[in-house]
Amino acid sequence: MADGVVSFLIQNLSQLLVDEAKLLSGVEGKVKSLISELKFIDIFLKSSEGKRNNNIVKEVVNQIRDVAYEAEDVVDTYVANVSLHRSRSILGKMFHCVGQAMMLHDVDAEIENIKRSIAEIYSNKDKYGIGEGEFQCGGEATPAATEALRKRRRDVEEEDVVGLVHESDTVIKKLLKSDSRLQIASIIGMGGLGKTTLARKIYNSKKVKEKYPFRAWGYVSNEYRAKELLLSLIRCLSTWKSNEESEEELKEHLRECLNGKKYLIVLDDIWKTEVWDDVKGAFPDDNNGSRILITSRIGEVAAYMGTMPPYFLPFLTEEQSWELFSKKVFRGEEDCPPDLKDLGMSIVESCSGLPLAIVVLAGHVSKKEKSLREWSRIKEHVNWLLVHDNNTMVVMDILKLSYDSLPQKLKSCFLYFAIYPEDYEIPARNLIQLWVAEGFIQIPETGTSDTLALEDIAEYYLEELVDRSLVQVASKRSGGGVKTCRIHDLLRDLCVSESKASKFIEIHRELDINKSNSRKMSFHHSTQFSSSPNKNNHFHTHSLFLFGEELTWDDESKGCKQFTKSFKLARVLHLNKVLLDLPPSGLKLMIHLRYLKIKTDSRSAENILDSISNLRNLETLHLSCDWVVSIPIKIWKLKRLRHFNLRIKEISQMSRVTNNERMSNLQTLCEVPLYSETISMLNNNGSFPNLKKLGLCFYPNFQQSSTGAANLSSLSMNHLSKLCTIKIRGDLFNPFSANGFKSTFFPSILEKITLVDFKELDFKALGKLRNLRILKLRRGSTGDGIHCVAGEFPALQMLQMKEVKVERWIQDEGAMPSLSRLIIKGGAVEDLPLHLQSLASIK
Repeated sequence: MADGVVSFLIQNLSQLLVDEAKLLSGVEGKVKSLISELKFIDIFLKSSEGKRNNNIVKEVVNQIRDVAYEAEDVVDTYVANVSLHRSRSILGKMFHCVGQAMMLHDVDAEIENIKRSIAEIYSNKDKYGIGEGEFQCGGEATPAATEALRKRRRDVEEEDVVGLVHESDTVIKKLLKSDSRLQIASIIGMGGLGKTTLARKIYNSKKVKEKYPFRAWGYVSNEYRAKELLLSLIRCLSTWKSNEESEEELKEHLRECLNGKKYLIVLDDIWKTEVWDDVKGAFPDDNNGSRILITSRIGEVAAYMGTMPPYFLPFLTEEQSWELFSKKVFRGEEDCPPDLKDLGMSIVESCSGLPLAIVVLAGHVSKKEKSLREWSRIKEHVNWLLVHDNNTMVVMDILKLSYDSLPQKLKSCFLYFAIYPEDYEIPARNLIQLWVAEGFIQIPETGTSDTLALEDIAEYYLEELVDRSLVQVASKRSGGGVKTCRIHDLLRDLCVSESKASKFIEIHRELDINKSNSRKMSFHHSTQFSSSPNKNNHFHTHSLFLFGEELTWDDESKGCKQFTKSFKLARVLHLNKVLLDLPPSGLKLMIHLRYLKIKTDSRSAENILDSISNLRNLETLHLSCDWVVSIPIKIWKLKRLRHFNLRIKEISQMSRVTNNERMSNLQTLCEVPLYSETISMLNNNGSFPNLKKLGLCFYPNFQQSSTGAANLSSLSMNHLSKLCTIKIRGDLFNPFSANGFKSTFFPSILEKITLVDFKELDFKALGKLRNLRILKLRRGSTGDGIHCVAGEFPALQMLQMKEVKVERWIQDEGAMPSLSRLIIKGGAVEDLPLHLQSLASIK
């Protein structure tokens, strides 16, 4: 993590020099000098190959990380203090002028101290003989360590793991499919899921042995060496003894062994596509039905090598997990005593269907007394046993291989999953917004399109973690892509352990900031802040997450006081279930905030909105309020705002962007009322040039307002050239009524429309949108019914209707030619066309 920390710091400080030049005046030269020093450390870390792993190296890496954190805090604190000073009145500035001068002196001295610390690290490196290629902690494992881990894994493999009968039959059927060409099948899944066990079961099956007389098994691993792999395959096929040949000679010899023969080759545990590039020339295709079977944690490998669709190995069911556990514990000699079964099943449940964890845990339990007392004690410490116990750590060692193999850009993104509670279903868009706010996502300097947004890169990162079997897709969006995701409990334990060791993230169950020593804190199932009065406030925490119970913090509560005092350098505040009631100055000093998710009430809504308007670095705002509020004009001064999501009972006034201002970074604007100010902003050609997602709503009193319906006819969004998604809630303005549609309402690029609580809908108006792919309708009526003629809805792929009344439905040939999903829930649909019934999922 050290090189990642230093890289992020260099990027952040460099950006700060550009964005906060005025605030840094007086120390700009010192900051530039500090960046230069950090760049040398960064180059040194990145040039390391990590060939040594001892306590001295670890300590040096920890020192680098701590110095980088200290440097970040010094500069951020200075910027915050200067910003506070500049916000004071003239009298206040005069009163604090001495303090301002001292602050300049202090930051100068602190930066010099940091530079001396960096010099000492270099000196210690030389003193203890740590050279290039040895500096980074936790690099690649040695061949001996790899072989030891491989042996430990073999020790816990089950030859006949339950639940693999269906899986082996499925893969064997793929292999035996009548095709004379050489075909490559693949088994994909996370570490410990049983890919090797399944491949071994297939390899040794009678049916496969009869079909493929010549079989060879090659273990690849992350420490792949082409020569060793080729030798292992050759020795499966012949009595070859020599070890002197070159790689090319071995490749040619293997090809000679296989020429004219019908063979099955298993390449187990492939991590890189380069493996296939190295060895594919050794496998002849004699059109005799030969096969290659690979196992991997990484979907990209299967896509690159495979000629057949990959088989994604599932987790064990609850029943299969218990069968495997009891088979290992009782060795098939006896049944589990009835009084232990419920307790045993709860122990197994903690493994979340991962066979390796079940086998290892069962091996531990089998050596213990079979009693309620002993099993209860084991249940209380299951996670500790799997993560920390020397006898069972093989599980975490195997899972950690996936983390160690990640490129540096993905390591922070993966460890970030530690912030979420166990079994939490994570909204992908929210996660992506957090990654962007934390600075994990950077646009490459070269080779990237100018149109590629940070969110697009973050989405690629998430997909890569899914592809590497580290993240599971919980649900998909109607248009494709990840909607929600989750992480296996043991992988989450790995994230928590690695994050704590690197002072990256800490998890707590009570809100005591003095217990944390990390950059990011996540509190689960907490009640209120507690703190030790004799300790200083911890300003080094840059991210705060709260999950669990509903909390209320008013300006007299301990939580509110600690919150306003201790998080002045915060960049992320994800206060998921906290009702904030802050004084007017509440958030104004948190000028580094990039991401803010809060809930407020009527008493402090105006104060909080006024405070938010001063957060010039804010990129994402999620604001909830069960009351009537007005949106101040100052909110549109937040030029870095990318996502503005409102969940407010009612907005009494919506101030607008002035004609000469642009919100160039704004991509998401949701749940805004369509007042005259909103219409003016949307009509303004320059207000939101990069808006991609828009949500409009209508309040009951809108029709009676002086700024209401009379102006609706002037609405035009045709110039919003990047607008892909729109959601309209309420029926006061229905652009898709029989007489309401105008081609200028929406841009031609629009791909998704959601309409909620509408009274009457004209499908012909919707059918004119040439790029519309997804249409969702909820609670409404289609009037006289639906009649789609040829040429309408040319791109529509999905139609979802919930509680929608359709009196009749006529579908001409050539209408909706691309429709592949039709979902109908509730409501009343009469006379659904016959050819649509095969597509429909009706509830």
